Amino acid sequence: MNSVVRDVVKDDEKGVVRDDVKDDVKDDVRRGRPRNEACTGEILEAALQLVADVGIAGLTMDAVAAAAGVGKATIYRRWSSKEALMLDAWMSCVRTPPVPDTGTLRGDLEVLLGGLDHPLNDRELQRVFPQMIAAAKVNPDVADAYRAFVAQRRVPLQAVLQRGVERGEIDPAADLEVVHDLLIAPLMYRWVVTDAPIDANVIRQIIATVTAGAALPSGA
Repeated sequence: MNSVVRDVVKDDEKGVVRDDVKDDVKDDVRRGRPRNEACTGEILEAALQLVADVGIAGLTMDAVAAAAGVGKATIYRRWSSKEALMLDAWMSCVRTPPVPDTGTLRGDLEVLLGGLDHPLNDRELQRVFPQMIAAAKVNPDVADAYRAFVAQRRVPLQAVLQRGVERGEIDPAADLEVVHDLLIAPLMYRWVVTDAPIDANVIRQIIATVTAGAALPSGA
């Protein structure tokens, strides 16, 4: 975290609004600056980095404005709360992957679970992820948006599982929502709780265990 942002965070903790930030906000409102979409990415990136450094409790709009080099009013025109900003920032860096089609269920699952691509490094995401969950728990509007985001993220894996049913690789009686959760939960537990490694071998073991349980009974 740079010195300007650190100073803003400290001032915010004391309930102090810095004169330079205050003047920038007043100037932004007085001039009626048009919405500049080009700065949105910088704001989202600044928010993610700050949450990784100080947590959602320490996140302030003043600190985000200082880190992104914009006026605070610019931020408030886009987001009504820091929780809403945090969720948008998270969604901007966690992209929904395409649906693979390798010809087999296990092949599709290996591609899908092993090919996640994030612009931040894992350690930063590990610090941000619990904060994003917390934001969804305290703000009803953010909770609605978060549930919609999760539903969208589940679509590719659900498509792969449904194709597995059609290929005869998964028992049609299996609850695909539960199968989905069984595939994802071990990865999330290792990533968030235990810090255990997640590599290709671990992913293959999870896939083998879950698909064996979801497969058609022998002789069916």
